[in-house]
Amino acid sequence: MNDPEDQAWLKEMITSLLENMATRVQNLDRLMVAKDPKDLQSELHQIKGVAANFGLTALSEVVVKAEALVKEGDVDTSVTEGKKIAGIWDATKQELEKKFSS
Repeated sequence: MNDPEDQAWLKEMITSLLENMATRVQNLDRLMVAKDPKDLQSELHQIKGVAANFGLTALSEVVVKAEALVKEGDVDTSVTEGKKIAGIWDATKQELEKKFSS
């Protein structure tokens, strides 16, 4: 990734990720309070896709588990698992901002 165009593209993608996930985490917080299984599963599914596309393994593992739990009808345990997502995302975000903040 020494090509300036590639670096610019990657920085743009990371900026998009940061913005997208800020919204997703806010949505998830709201949905975990509401505990609507369909909406919660939908948001977890969206976060799972974002995590997979960017290779965010730690985030992906928790989201996959939370989504599976809500699919099984165990909303409360899904919410408990889902509460880990914001912390994992925050640590990931800080690392990305360090690498791409120039």
